[in-house]
Amino acid sequence: MKKRDIWISVAIIAAACLAFYFFSQQKGYIRIDAPGFETDMNLRRGWLSKTVTISGSEPVKVRAGAYKPERAVVRMEKDEHTWWSIICRNGPWGKLATINVAGGNTTILKLGPPLTVQADVQRKGRAVSIGLSMIGQAGEHWSAEVLTSKGPLPAPKVRIVDETGEVLASGKFEYG
Repeated sequence: MKKRDIWISVAIIAAACLAFYFFSQQKGYIRIDAPGFETDMNLRRGWLSKTVTISGSEPVKVRAGAYKPERAVVRMEKDEHTWWSIICRNGPWGKLATINVAGGNTTILKLGPPLTVQADVQRKGRAVSIGLSMIGQAGEHWSAEVLTSKGPLPAPKVRIVDETGEVLASGKFEYG
């Protein structure tokens, strides 16, 4: 290999390193759009970076790049002593699975309510398992457990009735 080729290779590698360094130093903004709700969201950028917490509706300055959600909380207060909240820990995260922040731009995250509640029915022989999925506007899956200022809401109850209204079976759901 000629000296000229070596210098060209070194120059290309140096230019790539400078471009990578410049891009990694660029800043962008993330803002959560969930009117009427308090929000917190933890995001991670790469396996070596620390977690970034985004709260409220004010834009937060972050490094440009791709982020993955770790946890989100939506909370609503009726007054200073009465509130409820739901949490999203493990996903699936829907459109929020990868959040790309471009340098100089604001990325707006629409998450949480209005929620779609879906029944998740699984059958094993004669046993039927019915779960609830609460899905936010970005397709993120929230825990069905609702926390309140007085503790967790009790699990919902269920009654199976026939066409005459006679109760055939009853019970209550369990979280987990």
